[in-house]
Amino acid sequence: MEILVNSATCCINSNIIFENANISLTNSEICIIMGPNGCGKTTFIKCLCNIQNLEHGQVLIDSIDLRDADSNYLDNILYIGHKNSLNNDLTVKENLEYLSALDSTANNNEVNKINDAMEYFDLCRYRDFMVSTLSEGNKKKTSLARLIMSSKKIWLLDEPLSSLDEISIKNLINLFSEHQKKGGIIITSSHYDFSESVENFKLFRMEN
Repeated sequence: MEILVNSATCCINSNIIFENANISLTNSEICIIMGPNGCGKTTFIKCLCNIQNLEHGQVLIDSIDLRDADSNYLDNILYIGHKNSLNNDLTVKENLEYLSALDSTANNNEVNKINDAMEYFDLCRYRDFMVSTLSEGNKKKTSLARLIMSSKKIWLLDEPLSSLDEISIKNLINLFSEHQKKGGIIITSSHYDFSESVENFKLFRMEN
């Protein structure tokens, strides 16, 4: 599988957010997007999953534009944004059940996968806690637990390391490496350069 960003330019309200961006990634590669606040990292990732439109350029998966009717990008992309997109009125377990039901690639053995996800991110003790009562770090880990439950090959992640403690960051980076070993592709924004902890990486720097 290959994801190709070709001469991508995005404008919002006539303001250029980024322009002429080019990235090429194939199986087992990770791209770490770095840059100061406000440089367009979040918008760039949203463009990669067709949430935000490009003014010019293309995002291709296996040579098919995301905007084409033939594109099956929804079957291949798992997007987790900077905001956790959790329901505060549900428990941790209920949120994961709901998110799993929305993912067509989630393992058929849903209960075991959810338990595995909670165990990996040290959430078992919070399984019946309302999300609204969790710390920001545990909310982030609940959101990231989708990575365990899904079988999608391309991960698009916006600041996944934010709010995490040192142990949780290490566990997440280990999860990145495991996904790469399975042939997965990861594009993630980060203020923390963890490239020394992974293989087959590319750094993409954005400026204001």
